[in-house]
Amino acid sequence: MFFWVNGYKYGVLVDDYLPVKPDGTLAFSKSKKPEIWICLLEKAWAKLQGCYEFADGGYAHIVAQHLTGCASY
Repeated sequence: MFFWVNGYKYGVLVDDYLPVKPDGTLAFSKSKKPEIWICLLEKAWAKLQGCYEFADGGYAHIVAQHLTGCASY
């Protein structure tokens, strides 16, 4: 997966090991349908930020900007 940060393209490699709660459900984002791409995108974003804690909160337009490399407001 690629993100744009300060005009530079960064590749982020993630695996499919996802954090879960003690009851076995996903700890963070999830979909009502059986889709894994949402969790993998969130994991890549968290890895780019340093950890899931640093990726918490924020604004969707900032993520869109980093995904596309285009300015968004």
